Amino acid sequence: MAFRRTISQSELAERQSDADRERHATEYQPSRGGWFKAEPQPSQEQDRDSSGGRRWGRR
Repeated sequence: MAFRRTISQSELAERQSDADRERHATEYQPSRGGWFKAEPQPSQEQDRDSSGGRRWGRR
């Protein structure tokens, strides 16, 4: 019987590629009660209308 070496979470994170890290990204959302896939945040340019003012509401 062989003994297994435990691998720390930080060591696992180091071995993960940037693409995998992005694909599995989650964030805690207390209003929904848990960890959910991170939604891309709109850039400042997307938050403006054609006149340069801020938009109201979500797209």
